[in-house]
Amino acid sequence: MAITAAIIGATAAVAGTVASIDQSKKAARASQRQQQAQALRSQRQAVREQQIRRAQMKAQAQALGVAGGSSAVSGGLSSLSSQLGSSLGYASQQSGLSSQITMASQRASMFGDVAGLGMSVFQGVGGFQMLAEAGSEKSGSGSGSSG
Repeated sequence: MAITAAIIGATAAVAGTVASIDQSKKAARASQRQQQAQALRSQRQAVREQQIRRAQMKAQAQALGVAGGSSAVSGGLSSLSSQLGSSLGYASQQSGLSSQITMASQRASMFGDVAGLGMSVFQGVGGFQMLAEAGSEKSGSGSGSSG
């Protein structure tokens, strides 16, 4: 009866762990897709803002009568492009880091589940009490045969 209960318990632990790992993987993939979508939206927003600023600078230069080839206008436009590149690089870096964090969290959860499964099986077969009893039987039989 106890062996049957241990087998049922171990089976339930295995099934639960497998399901937990599967759900953790699904959650990690969904989180990664969400982060990628946020990064893409952020990049698009940065491009839009840069286009608006560029148009505003050109309009202001024309209103002030500054020629289109002015070094001040060209320098300002180059600065906008540089800032855009920096923003896009930062967004990509953050997205990559978020993916690494998500994957590490997923692995940690999986290993925790495996450890829980191992402990369930260990306890199901008697755990520490079984080891203590087995140890005392060995020490008892060893002292009896030497005397």
